[in-house]
Amino acid sequence: MSSVECTEIAQKPVSKPPRTWKLFGTTFWGGLAFSAMSLAQVFALIGVLGVFTDLDLSEEGLKAIGQHGGTVAFSVLAGLPAGLAVLWIAIRLARRSFAGYLALRWPSWRQLGIALAASAVLLILLDVAAYLCGYPLAPEFSLTSMRTARESGLIWLVLAGFCFAAPIGEEFIFRGFMYRGWSVTFLRPAGAIVLTAALFAVIHVQYEWFYVIGIFAIGLLFGTLRAWSNSTWLTVITHAFYNLTASLQALWFVS
Repeated sequence: MSSVECTEIAQKPVSKPPRTWKLFGTTFWGGLAFSAMSLAQVFALIGVLGVFTDLDLSEEGLKAIGQHGGTVAFSVLAGLPAGLAVLWIAIRLARRSFAGYLALRWPSWRQLGIALAASAVLLILLDVAAYLCGYPLAPEFSLTSMRTARESGLIWLVLAGFCFAAPIGEEFIFRGFMYRGWSVTFLRPAGAIVLTAALFAVIHVQYEWFYVIGIFAIGLLFGTLRAWSNSTWLTVITHAFYNLTASLQALWFVS
């Protein structure tokens, strides 16, 4: 080999191999994605207050605005791009494809059927537990959101926010990004399933503690489905099924 060839080889840039964010990187970027999504939702609510200047800005009025199905759904839709943008940056820095890193592969019909059947069973068990413990089948926040959306003719917006934007944003962050990174650490898949389910439950602070426990159980099912199928789209579809069922149930009660 000539000296010229050796020089060319030495000067050739060595590309860095793809990486997977581990414990701290996953925690940082996942938290940043959720924070960006939440902050965008807050800005969306502030925008609603700026546009509709005749709104009641008292403490009770602001509480009513925050529970109105239309404003909640609008904020959820507005927050989705911000969360996805942070995930895209993190995955690009890891030198991986967005779809590959988040396991965005389409599940088989068999996997989908098993996931929906398991979801239906868990929904029935949660309803039975609510009945036996003396809790309403639908939490007050859901009833208020659906009632106000129905009165405003915004049921379509609520379904778009709750059954499209929320499942994509939350599942991409928790079962897509965070599960991917945490499952290859000392937590292993089992620990990642439990931890993502716990965080998933904690963010639903608008509900009473009884329903938060139920959401934790739902998160465990979502994480198990993610580990079993290696498909985040499966958990997105299952999440959408849960939210659609809960929304229709609440709508039936307020109607």
